[in-house]
Amino acid sequence: MTNTDELSITSGDLAALLGGDLTGPTDTRLTGIESLENAGPGDLSFVRTSAYTNAAEKSEAGALLVANEIELPDLEGKAVIKVDDPDQSLVGLLKALRKQRFGEPETGIHPTAVIHESADLHESVTVGPGAVIEKNVTIGEKTRIDAGAVISLGTTIGARCRVGANTVIGGEGFGYISNKETGVHTRLPHVGTVVIEDDVEIGANTGIDRAKFGVTRIGQGSKIDNLVQVGHNVIVGKHCVICGLVGVGGSAIIEDNVIIGGQTGIADNITVGKGAQLAARGGILGDVPPGAIYVGSPAKERGQAFREFAALTRLANQSRKKKS
Repeated sequence: MTNTDELSITSGDLAALLGGDLTGPTDTRLTGIESLENAGPGDLSFVRTSAYTNAAEKSEAGALLVANEIELPDLEGKAVIKVDDPDQSLVGLLKALRKQRFGEPETGIHPTAVIHESADLHESVTVGPGAVIEKNVTIGEKTRIDAGAVISLGTTIGARCRVGANTVIGGEGFGYISNKETGVHTRLPHVGTVVIEDDVEIGANTGIDRAKFGVTRIGQGSKIDNLVQVGHNVIVGKHCVICGLVGVGGSAIIEDNVIIGGQTGIADNITVGKGAQLAARGGILGDVPPGAIYVGSPAKERGQAFREFAALTRLANQSRKKKS
C-alpha cells in the first residue's frame, strides 16, 4: 500500500468528491492508492484503458477508478467509480489529500520578503520568505513566488504562475565582448525584460535571463523544471515542458508544445519547431523541424540516430570477432 497515512475516505465520499458514478458498496474504507497488481482491500486503483480489464478482474483493490468508456464485468464486492478521465480525477484526489496532510498553503506577503515600492502585485499574489521583488516588476493574480526567489528589474509575470525557491528571473544575461589582443572580457549590459505569461510553472534554482534588447519570453502554460538555464532573448512557446538541467542558449526559439528531456543543451540562435521532442542529454546544434524527435549528441532525427547507433554496434562486434 502506498504510504498515505492520512488518506481515509469511503468509496461513496470519494465518488462524490470526484463527481463520479458509483456502482457497488458505498462504505468501503480506502486508506491507500496502489497499482492493480499490488492493491489490497483498502486500496484505490485505476483502470485507464481497456488493456487493463483482465488485471482489474484479478485485482484485490477495494475500489477502482474507471474511465467511462471502459466496460467491466460485474466485480462483486468492489466499488467501481466511473469518471471521464481517471488521471484528472487523480489530480483532484491528490489535491484533497495534500490539503489533509499539510493544510492550506500559506498565502500573502511574508514579512521577510523585500518588495520595491514601484512593483505592482495583484492583491492575491503570495510571496515567500526572503524573496526579492525588484523595481518595476508586475505580477498577476494568484501567482506564487516561493522562498528566496528573485524577480529582477522590469519583469512581468502573469496570472496563476508559480516560481520555485531560489529561482532568479530577469537576471542579467551572459554576454561579453572579448578583446582578441588582450583576452579581456567586457560585460555587455542587458537592458531588455522578461515576460512570463499566464499559467507558467518554474521550479527551484532556475535562471531566466533578461534580454539584451527586447524580451525573453516564456509562453502560456509552459512548465520548467528545477535547475534550468534560459538565456537572454530566448522565446519559449506555449505549453512546452522543459526538464531539469536543460540549458537554452541566447536567442533560441522554442515553439509551442515542445518537450525537452533532462540535461539537454540547446545552442544559441536556433529554432526548435512546434511539437518537437528532444531526448534527454541531447546536444542540439541546429534547427529542429516541427514534430521531429531528436536523439543523441550531436542530436539527430530519431530514425537516423538509431541506425547510426546500430551500425556502430555492428562495427564494434566485428572488431571484437577479428581480435579473437
